[in-house]
Amino acid sequence: MAGLVKSLRGRLSLPVFRAVSVKPTKAPIISRLASINISQGSSIAITSSPLCSRMSQVTVPGTQLLSRWCHNESKEAEKEIYNGILSTQIKLVKSFSLMTSFIGIAFQPILYTYSSANAAVVLGAGAFLSFFTFATPLLIHSVSKKYVTKLYYNQVEDKYTAVVYNIFIRPKKIEFKVNDVEVPDIPGMFTTFKANSVPLFVEGSQFNDITHYGKIMGYDKPIDLMWDKDLDMTKSAAEAMRKKM
Repeated sequence: MAGLVKSLRGRLSLPVFRAVSVKPTKAPIISRLASINISQGSSIAITSSPLCSRMSQVTVPGTQLLSRWCHNESKEAEKEIYNGILSTQIKLVKSFSLMTSFIGIAFQPILYTYSSANAAVVLGAGAFLSFFTFATPLLIHSVSKKYVTKLYYNQVEDKYTAVVYNIFIRPKKIEFKVNDVEVPDIPGMFTTFKANSVPLFVEGSQFNDITHYGKIMGYDKPIDLMWDKDLDMTKSAAEAMRKKM
């Protein structure tokens, strides 16, 4: 039996399998691109070419809309930083004044029709009543037109929007920047600062962020001591002395 097995091994030759090691090879295109070395002068010439400048001006559709959405270039960009504490009271007073004026104007023809007094007396009384009818709303408006009811800050355009009431109690917007603000040396009646030559009145305690009040009033700028260094006296005294000379 053992001899039979040995004879079969000699006649049958079985194939022998060997492990083949595969070496990683690089693609020829990638190896060629990796071997390219662009000098600094060539890169500058390529980037400054007209083709690159034209390609830089190409815009993808929708990018402008996306940039506006990212920068909030809409009504949401305006943030309310101030709310006047007397806004409601001013609105009520102006409404009552206008209502009484309209009622007085509407009833004047009726009083003239049913009045049996002298014509001169009727006309004098009518003129007297008309004066107060028109003067009261104008007087109230001359004071309240400076009062800022709301103040908004646009962080995208770096500007402020003040809201005041007109004579018919309609909101009126006044847009200005910090460079447009003028703080008078001697503040007038109900005037805190002037924006584009328009006097406005605000209360510093009603700002949500007090830094905006300091920015508008110019508290972040260097202090002006109003001192004339040449004459070593105040500017007002120096100007008066120069006029006399």
